[in-house]
Amino acid sequence: MAKLTIVMWRDIPAQVIVKQGRNSAKRPLEERFEKAVDKAAMRAGLYGSDGYLSEWRRDTTACGDDLEAILETTVNQIQTDYTEERLAVLIAAGGIAE
Repeated sequence: MAKLTIVMWRDIPAQVIVKQGRNSAKRPLEERFEKAVDKAAMRAGLYGSDGYLSEWRRDTTACGDDLEAILETTVNQIQTDYTEERLAVLIAAGGIAE
């Protein structure tokens, strides 16, 4: 069975990876997510520090076998769910969902 992994800094998603055996598909999210991570890290005082690196995590779940379709669907869903307003709230909270 394939595995779906969402790479996150605190509660801000940054990348989606789908893997089955040696086959994988991955894609970073839109640039606004990278900027949100940077702004939230600065707000939390963690930018450029070991603390910043320690806040990265991977949330992994089982998924179906069509890697590209799952990747496309997941990326589109995250980019739709995380509006500019939602990212702004996360940035203000230092990347932590309340």
